[in-house]
Amino acid sequence: MPADPSTTKRRCGDCTACCDGWLKIRIRDHDVYPGHPCPFSRAGQCAIYEERPVDPCRNFVCGWLAPTSPLPEWMRPDKSDLIFLPASFVWRTIPVDVAVAVGARPKAKARAWLEAFSRDTRRPLLLQSDGDWHANGPPQFLTDMVERLAAGRGPWPSV
Repeated sequence: MPADPSTTKRRCGDCTACCDGWLKIRIRDHDVYPGHPCPFSRAGQCAIYEERPVDPCRNFVCGWLAPTSPLPEWMRPDKSDLIFLPASFVWRTIPVDVAVAVGARPKAKARAWLEAFSRDTRRPLLLQSDGDWHANGPPQFLTDMVERLAAGRGPWPSV
């Protein structure tokens, strides 16, 4: 479904997490969100694959599929219960990674791996789990995220 197979050795296989409604996206006037998967996803196949829209479908980069992915094999979204979105936005010139739970919450092993990766690479991480945002990173990043969310804004700046 997502990711051009020519750019990575990894394949989606049975994973359809990006189309299953865990990411809040809009496809051809259809809102996709938890409880409402993409209406064009049928039995693990994209019914409009050849005509799928550029945004969000063709432009989507699954962090597990990315050619330079740091994620281990077992972190495929349907196995880790996490969709990793590398460098989703920039905070104070630093790329911020985002992870979205597939289901209510990610597997503890996957969450621990991402938190260690964030700490070791010194890259801020936002994790959405149980409907809430959890931040990892420098103290000022945590403060900024709490302030943004308390003010009713999303965690990242609007484009």
